[in-house]
Formats: sequence, structure tokens, C-alpha cells
Amino acid sequence: MAGTSFDVAVIGGGIAGLTAAHHAALAGVSVAHFIADGMPGGLVMNVGALDGWPAAGPTGGAELAAGLLGQNDELGVSLVPSRIDTVQGGAVKTLSGTDGTWQAKQVIVATGATLRTLDVPGVERLAGHGVSQCAWCDGGLYRDADVVVAGGGDAALSEALHLGEFARSITIVTRGEAFRARRNYVSRIAQDERFRLRWASDIMEVLGGNGVEAVRVRDRETGGEETVSCRALFAFVGLAPNADLLGPEVARDTSGFVVTDAGFETAMPGVFAIGAMRAGYGGRLTQAVAEATTAAERATARCQD
Repeated sequence: MAGTSFDVAVIGGGIAGLTAAHHAALAGVSVAHFIADGMPGGLVMNVGALDGWPAAGPTGGAELAAGLLGQNDELGVSLVPSRIDTVQGGAVKTLSGTDGTWQAKQVIVATGATLRTLDVPGVERLAGHGVSQCAWCDGGLYRDADVVVAGGGDAALSEALHLGEFARSITIVTRGEAFRARRNYVSRIAQDERFRLRWASDIMEVLGGNGVEAVRVRDRETGGEETVSCRALFAFVGLAPNADLLGPEVARDTSGFVVTDAGFETAMPGVFAIGAMRAGYGGRLTQAVAEATTAAERATARCQD
């Protein structure tokens, strides 16, 4: 399929990308959806029950992604299993990847972001042996155990609450003096005595031989350190945008997230950025879907002019 031209190209296999491809196809234009590797769905594939998703019952990330993928196939979306490395602007955009080049009139980039890892001794060595970034995957391994969660945002607290279904105690270590998460998450944690909070603190080291045995925690105000015994560390300390495929002419913020206008168009005309890679993204799945829908509507309208 290399060398083929499309009206709209969507890059990225998360929910934002799947939604953008869906709404572009509904408009009747030709759509190519580039998914590099892995299962479509992105970060939500690790979530067994999506909070705040409007559905009659609990919906998992894998279930949502599979449903969109099937609908897109019925709508005629061309699924291209190739990584795109660069997007070049112009009246017709050129997408270059591992398997060739393609052209499209409009491009929607939804490559998302990657979970940052803690850069402290012991994390890399014990990854997969007690250091994890997926409570839905690994939480069941720590039934009646003491675990530690690093982070103070929605992702950290959501994973901590899931760990509460298994663990004996959950210590949450956050650099700030307050959580940056949904109010209902904070309320649920405040009402459960199994959650122990370590405010304004840093994890300095992960300790253990064949598995995690403890973490060394430093108080940011006093400088004092303490060793907290645990069998696992789950780290959710922010995201790094997957935006390298867009050139320097596309503006970024100080953290590397792509800057767009109110309609999600980048500084490169005809190239849109949506979801977790975008500066100003609110972090909720419903917001990613809304951004994808708006970008698809703008892109397809231009194809039909």
C-alpha cells in the first residue's frame, strides 16, 4: 500500500486516533489509519474499567478500542501497520515511514504520550520484578501486600484505587503538597485508612534483590529520609509526548507537547494534533474523543471544498 494517496491520514492507534479515523470515514472521504505496533487503544488498554465513560455498564479500554476498530473496518478505513517517522507539509502532505511513503491532503496526528519512568537507582533493574506501571495488569500479584504508588494525578490515584482491591496498604508518594486529581478519587482515598500519604516527598531509590523490598523516600522540606517497606512500586509521574515525527516548524511548549489553535491545527497547515501529545489536553478520555471529532470534521470539510 506504500505510495498510495488519501484524503485524510490518521497517525496513532489510541482512542483519539481510532475516533478521528471513524469520523473522517463517516464523512465519506478516503482514510488511512497508521498504527505502528501493538494493540490499538494506547494507554487505555491497561484500564479494565474506564471512569467517566458514558456507557450503560463498565467498559474496559480493550473493549472500546476493539469496537471502534471493527466499525472503522466496516466504514472502509485502510489500516496501515507502519510507523510514520516524518510528516512533510505542503498542499499535499508526505508521510514517510518504515515501509515507504504515502500522501494525504490532511493529516491528524494522535500519537499520544509515553509514561515517564522514575530515574532513580533500582527502577530499571527491578522493572518487571515489582516495579510496574500497570496496576490493572499486575495488581493481583500483590494481594495482602504493602505497595507504593508514585504520583499525584488522575493516573496515579486511579491505579492506587485499583490496587486497593488487592493490597493490604498503599503508600502514595507525591512531590506536591496536594493531589492534582479528580475530587471523587481524592475523597475515596481519604475515606480508606489503608492509604498512607507522603506529601512533598521524592523516591530516591528502589531497594531489593530479586524483587522490590522497599523504597527510600526523602522529605522535600526537611531533607530527612526514610525507608518504606513494600513489595511493589507503581510509578505514574507524568507523560512524555510522542511528537518526534513533526518537524521543528511545529511549535511545542516547554515540555515538548505540540501547540495547536482552538481547532487543534498545528503551525503546519493541514496537520492536526490531538489527545495526549497536545499542549492543553485535559487528560480525560471524553476530551480526547471530542478533540478527535473536531479535528476530523475540520479536516474532511477541507477535503470536500
